[in-house]
Amino acid sequence: MEKQNDFITELNGVKGSTFKVRIRQRCPFTGETFKISKSFKTRKQAESYKKITLAEILQGTFNQNKKGELTLADLIDLYLKELGHNFRRSKLGAYKLIKDTKLAKKRIDSLSTQDLIRHGKERQLPKFKTLKNGTVKELPGAGGSTMNAEFSYIGTVLKWAKAEQYAVNENLITESRRALEMNYLIHDGVERSRRPSQDELDRLIHYFEVIRPERNIPLGVLIRFAVGTGLRLGEILRLEWKELNEANKTIWIRDRKDPRQKVGKDNEIALIWQTGYDTFEVLMAQKGKHPELVFPYSGDTVSSVFPRAVRRLGIEDLHFHDLRHEFCSRMVEYGWTIPKIQVNSGHKDLRSMQRYMNMVSKNLHEEKPKNWISLG
Repeated sequence: MEKQNDFITELNGVKGSTFKVRIRQRCPFTGETFKISKSFKTRKQAESYKKITLAEILQGTFNQNKKGELTLADLIDLYLKELGHNFRRSKLGAYKLIKDTKLAKKRIDSLSTQDLIRHGKERQLPKFKTLKNGTVKELPGAGGSTMNAEFSYIGTVLKWAKAEQYAVNENLITESRRALEMNYLIHDGVERSRRPSQDELDRLIHYFEVIRPERNIPLGVLIRFAVGTGLRLGEILRLEWKELNEANKTIWIRDRKDPRQKVGKDNEIALIWQTGYDTFEVLMAQKGKHPELVFPYSGDTVSSVFPRAVRRLGIEDLHFHDLRHEFCSRMVEYGWTIPKIQVNSGHKDLRSMQRYMNMVSKNLHEEKPKNWISLG
């Protein structure tokens, strides 16, 4: 006697019941129609096989050379083992965070849009951290811009896995993007336009050098150098004395961040004075203090101490990275062209530089001459 139930037939025999899975399904990617029949001892096994097999066919991953029983966490480990030595600490940290989520425990051949939506909603929830004094601090959940980057990282792993012939849907993130946007889980983020005033910079430098001088990290020097060069904090902390050309007042920046390739590019920047801080003099004042790195300090410490000082001084919403933006804005005001600024800033996209034109537009006005005559 047979009992049919959505691809699964229950067969009652002398030795008990068995459950037969019959699937006839067309793959939307290859156009191939699969006819599959397989028996199991329990309905749970049959249901699991049916679900996974249908997902593989609909995602175009059925009959791959490698199976899809790995979890996403397993796949990330394989990916990092193969390519992780080229990644920056922030990217490695993002993958570590993803591996600690419920999503990472899912089989790679059964990942779906709904899994991504659940992951995004869970990441949006606030976290609670118990401090040393026993108080509980609420930490905000991940924002849309953070989740956008996180899903992009997952998509990169899936594309790599597809090329390695794992049973994955390499286009899952692309196919799910509209659903993620409709659930307010991802967005491009809001470009910051915060510029520090000279008074704010002076107060910060005075704080670090007079009020609360850090014995190990000259943060006042780092502030001057960041505004004067446009370098990212990580780039400043990787500078080496051997890359300095004193005669030309230039220094090489190695492995600069490049969104279009895994390993960044190297380029030589000018140590200029036009921002109001003579960066060649700032750098030369550090000579003899450390043999290899110009600024051999911890980025984590700077990223912790700087915002704490901003809060204590009552300065509103200022990040260390805003100092890089300030460099670009000052150079636009000074009259440098965008391509000229890009030599130091390292920006690859002209569109990303447009914000600096907007940030200084109010400063482009000149006093109208007394003998000015309207042509209208």
